[in-house]
Amino acid sequence: MNVMNELTFPIAPFGVRLGTRLEGKGAREKLLVTLESIPEPGRLIVSLDGVEVLSGSFADETIALSCARLATGEYGDRYLVVRSPSLEIAEDLSHKLERRHLAMFCLIDGRIEVLGQLAFPMRETLELVNKLKETTAKELSELLGIRHNACLHRVGKLTELRLIRREEIGSAGPHRAYRLFSVIYT
Repeated sequence: MNVMNELTFPIAPFGVRLGTRLEGKGAREKLLVTLESIPEPGRLIVSLDGVEVLSGSFADETIALSCARLATGEYGDRYLVVRSPSLEIAEDLSHKLERRHLAMFCLIDGRIEVLGQLAFPMRETLELVNKLKETTAKELSELLGIRHNACLHRVGKLTELRLIRREEIGSAGPHRAYRLFSVIYT
């Protein structure tokens, strides 16, 4: 079972019109302290509710840099998700994530969007993991109709981007066996 500890980090207390890197640096420091306080596995929802303008500079400094640090494994089994009242508010964040070759989930009115850079085969794999909520790499490769090695490559990249959760469950022949979890549907 994939039970995720969750906290929400509101951005609006830093201002409704957020524009500078300096403002973003202070927000990032507090965001990362909050992220680290969540027991693993943990998910931090970065709420853009109440924000009117989120500039690329603030978004990059606060959210994209935090996402980059997550991708290094520095924060263990923790994940970032953005919640926004509209895709327009998160648009500059998406561009900053693309430049950094990163991606993250954005929740908008019950819909899930992926911000940043994610090629179609990776999106296809991610959508299937989200649909299934929990699966194995072997099952996923069969459902996608791709070789197990190709599936493991996709799963590895999605895990590194913190878009899915992966647990090693042993080995299957020459390959490691993994159980995969959606970080959105828990």
